[in-house]
Amino acid sequence: MTNSATTPGLINMSEYPMREPQNAQELVNLVQNTISQIQDKFGQMSDTIMTRIDDMGRRIDDLERNIAHVIAQTNAELP
Repeated sequence: MTNSATTPGLINMSEYPMREPQNAQELVNLVQNTISQIQDKFGQMSDTIMTRIDDMGRRIDDLERNIAHVIAQTNAELP
């Protein structure tokens, strides 16, 4: 089992020393900062996933063109 402090792509909690909030405002700030960091990370992950999906779509399109070309050549060579 991996630890979030060492797993690539996850927020490294060892970089964020935690101290107990001293009052309600510090707690609110801590929660807001944590949510902001999580949103940023999800945004980055979403962008990465969309880039990979787009890349895979281009590869599939290229593969379809290549298959169509091979089929056309094969049909042209048949008597």
